[in-house]
Amino acid sequence: MESFSYLELFQPLMSLGRETLPQLTAVEARKALAGAARILGLEFIEKEDVIPSFLLTAPSGSPTLLTLFATWHAEPAPVTPAAVESAERLALAVTLAALGAAQTVASVPASVVVAPAATHGSRGLAEFLGLHRERLQAPAAFWVRAIQEPPPRRRVYLGARGRVILGVWGEGVSAYRIRDELVRQLGDEAYGPRPLDFELLRKLGQSRSALDFLEETLEDPQTVAGEGEERLRRALFEPRGQVVAPPVPHKDRPQAWIILETTERMEPADLHHRAQELAGSGARVEMAEGFLWDRLSIHHPAIQAEISLSKTVSAGPDIWPMAPWPTPSGLFTRALGTPLAEWGIPLPPSTAVRSPGSEAFQAMVGEASALMLRGAGVALPSDDPGAE
Repeated sequence: MESFSYLELFQPLMSLGRETLPQLTAVEARKALAGAARILGLEFIEKEDVIPSFLLTAPSGSPTLLTLFATWHAEPAPVTPAAVESAERLALAVTLAALGAAQTVASVPASVVVAPAATHGSRGLAEFLGLHRERLQAPAAFWVRAIQEPPPRRRVYLGARGRVILGVWGEGVSAYRIRDELVRQLGDEAYGPRPLDFELLRKLGQSRSALDFLEETLEDPQTVAGEGEERLRRALFEPRGQVVAPPVPHKDRPQAWIILETTERMEPADLHHRAQELAGSGARVEMAEGFLWDRLSIHHPAIQAEISLSKTVSAGPDIWPMAPWPTPSGLFTRALGTPLAEWGIPLPPSTAVRSPGSEAFQAMVGEASALMLRGAGVALPSDDPGAE
């Protein structure tokens, strides 16, 4: 099936505005995904919930070479510069069209996990992955995202930070005191960079574009001290925390949220327990989100596929020890034993995320399908050193 047909199939979903109610958006998402499943010959599974998740997978018992991740609704928080704001549905359409394109080249048994969002709903996603573990286990997993501009070198991330969000109830309890103590404890316990990380940090620290990119990822640059390599190290390997208080108090809602950006081996359940102890018996702390820190080996097949592709679509890879933002990768590793490798595809110039032209869409699909084929171990002509 032509990529343009996938564009037509997903156009009603992409056209819906960010403010659209999830229930209405879910109707269009269900319709488009069920249609894509029929075209791809995959089984369509829905996790029925207030905000549903979907799975497109080969019949039970069939081997899976690739697991793909995408989302069907807008993220609740800003995602730039990690991705273009509100381009999640475009990335979803590109992912499925690319899988179709890859299937015309070689047999690529794949499953596609489609969650409402990537930056919230961690508990629901973890449960969904665990429920379908046998169908989703694969040697490689990819998350295709739409980024704004093509960097000189494509960024490859060997992991991601974690995020834990805690709600605090109780009079006389200081969420700021709890935040400060948790960050202090976690800072004392942080593992820090490994030998390869130091080498990568040195290279990135000498790149003006890498340092500029890092600044864009920091919500409050003043929370990260240092310059150059030191600033990169702190931003990627030190825990951080912030407190968000609702503008209008409500007795049924937390008086404050504590948002913790975590690093290696910082377990959400443990942080929840520590926060409750710090709050005391007269207060209540509940965990709203628990995204796990994660690490990918540079030798992992997904990372090797990204490094290979970066050499054909740019000047080569810019390898980061980890992404400067949290991703669902740790949930994939915990549930499936397979980390989630993030890959950003630049939007062609003047492309509208809600109504991309067929030429721009095809360009993105071509890159995504090349990534999938490499991840599945399919040799491409551009991989031949002797090929022109």
